[in-house]
Amino acid sequence: MSKILLIFKNSILRNKLTLFLSIGTAVLMGLIFYGKINADGTVYASGTISVGVVDDDNSTLSEDLCKYLESSLGMEIISDDYDSLSALLIDRRLSAIIEVPAGFEGSAISGRPEKISITTLDDYENSAFIEAYLNSYIRGVSVIAQAADGSAQMFSEMLSSQSSPNTITLAETNSQVDQRVKTADAYILSVGFMLMMISGITVFISNQILVDRQLGTFSRMKCSSLRSSEYVIGISLFGVICCTLTNLIFNVFVYSVSGEMPVPFGVAFWVGELFMVFSVGLAMLFAMLVSDQRSLMTVGVGYAVIGSMLGGAWFPIDFGTGFVGNVAKIFPQYWLMDLLRKYTAEFNVLTNVCVLALWAVLVYLVSAVLFTRKNA
Repeated sequence: MSKILLIFKNSILRNKLTLFLSIGTAVLMGLIFYGKINADGTVYASGTISVGVVDDDNSTLSEDLCKYLESSLGMEIISDDYDSLSALLIDRRLSAIIEVPAGFEGSAISGRPEKISITTLDDYENSAFIEAYLNSYIRGVSVIAQAADGSAQMFSEMLSSQSSPNTITLAETNSQVDQRVKTADAYILSVGFMLMMISGITVFISNQILVDRQLGTFSRMKCSSLRSSEYVIGISLFGVICCTLTNLIFNVFVYSVSGEMPVPFGVAFWVGELFMVFSVGLAMLFAMLVSDQRSLMTVGVGYAVIGSMLGGAWFPIDFGTGFVGNVAKIFPQYWLMDLLRKYTAEFNVLTNVCVLALWAVLVYLVSAVLFTRKNA
């Protein structure tokens, strides 16, 4: 244990810059998050959003929904059949097509509103904006339906008198939902860039191992009482602690500033830790495979950028079974960002957590084999 601590202290002395970069990354990501959630106006809508509405219900509720989209959110509503609207969507003259199913009002009054279908192309920002506010509208309708207790007449009266101080109106939820959406978007954006920065920071850990190889430290270990496992654990401990500082400081800052997170604090922190452990293991693997510092920088920085991009750190990767979608699933960044974007109370995090854990175990096993062979 004393030798592990010796390697750990030696790593701190040799990599003070890495320690400062870890703390600096947390501060930088915190500033990005803070600036994003405090930006003026909505973070999604730029200009007027045009949406097509296919109203198969033709009810008071569906009419109120259109008024909500037009008056409260400032959208341009185009009502027509699906074929005509789909042509406009393909021509990029619409951001989305919203389909109101038949029996929508009746199902809402019964307390089980039918799902409103949204069709978009690749306009991720406006799609998220529209979906968030439709979910807000449905939640408001559910509250009114519960208060009406199944009475269609009372439901209609409450719907038409939303400004009543005793009624929870749909418009009242707008600012709250917008803030939650902005917080989630800011958090995901900040985490995405943090993953890229962490992948870059671990290059310095790779460089320490590479320098030890070049200076013959590995060879001298054979003649000393220091075992290979103690050397590996000491350096890994330093790397994990540096990355943990970034992860912990950033998540604590987000929680203290926003009061709530799109993902529970514990889930966000420990899933991030799995990625941090993987990154340190990958840094050791790179140090075993690369023979000079220039190549190490090229490989390390290249992975940080390409891995973050294809892993969905900056924008969602959702191409079904396409080639890019399949390639994206190779990167651990994909599974972490997929969890953050899709997390709900019902979301099963086990698959994403298991994949991240398996990647971490795999990269350490491969690194251990290579290290043992080179030190034999």
